[in-house]
Amino acid sequence: MKYKYLLFDLDNTLFDFDKSQDRAVRELLRDQGIKNIEKYLDKYIEINKALWISFEKGEISREYLVNNRFKLLFSNFGIDVDGNLLAKKYEEILSKKSYTYDGVNSLLEKLKERGYQIFAATNGLSVIQRGRLANASFTKYLDDIFISEEIGYQKPENEFFEYIYNKIGGVKDEYLMIGDTLYSDIKGANDFGIDSVWCNYKNIGKVDVYANYIVKNLKELEKILC
Repeated sequence: MKYKYLLFDLDNTLFDFDKSQDRAVRELLRDQGIKNIEKYLDKYIEINKALWISFEKGEISREYLVNNRFKLLFSNFGIDVDGNLLAKKYEEILSKKSYTYDGVNSLLEKLKERGYQIFAATNGLSVIQRGRLANASFTKYLDDIFISEEIGYQKPENEFFEYIYNKIGGVKDEYLMIGDTLYSDIKGANDFGIDSVWCNYKNIGKVDVYANYIVKNLKELEKILC
C-alpha cells in the first residue's frame, strides 16, 4: 500500500455541497420573502464563488466573505440588508444540510478495512462544517477533522498542510490529498510536496494544474486505492 494517510476535502468531494447550498440559499431567500428565487440563487452562486477565490488567494478576509456575500447579493437587486444577520441565519440553515454522494460510506468503510487512516481536510467555517459532520453518517470513519477556520490557515497555504503533517506524522510520500478544487486542493498538495487525486466529477476539460490521479466518480477512486 503506497499511501497511509488520506486527506479528504469535504465539499463536492464527500458532501454534495452544491445540493446543500442550493437548499440552504432557497430556504433563506424564502424566509426573506423573495419571489424570484432562481434569479437570486444564480447571482448568489456567482458572487460566492468569486469571493471564495479571492479569499483563497489572500485578497479578502474570511470575515469579509461571510458578512458581505448576502449584502452584495441583495444590493445587486437594489435592496439594503444586514449582511451579518443574514450570514448567521444562513450558517444555521446550512449547518443542517448534510447531503453526501452515493457510495461515500461504502468507500470509506473499504478504505478503513484496507488499513488507511482517513482525515477530513477542509476549508470553511467551523460552525457549518462541524454541524454538517455531526449529521453525516460517514464521520465515524474519520480519524480526525481539520478545518481551516480552526487551524488559522486555509488551503492552498503551506501552513494548512504543515499543521496537519505535524499532527499526524509519517513522511510526505505516505500522504494523498483528495479533492475537487484545483486551486486549493490540488495546487496546495503540489506546493506542499504530497500526491493528489483530482475529483473531476463535473468532467471539466483540459486544465493547467497537475494531479497525480484524476477520477470522475467514487468508483474510479476506489479502484486507485483498493
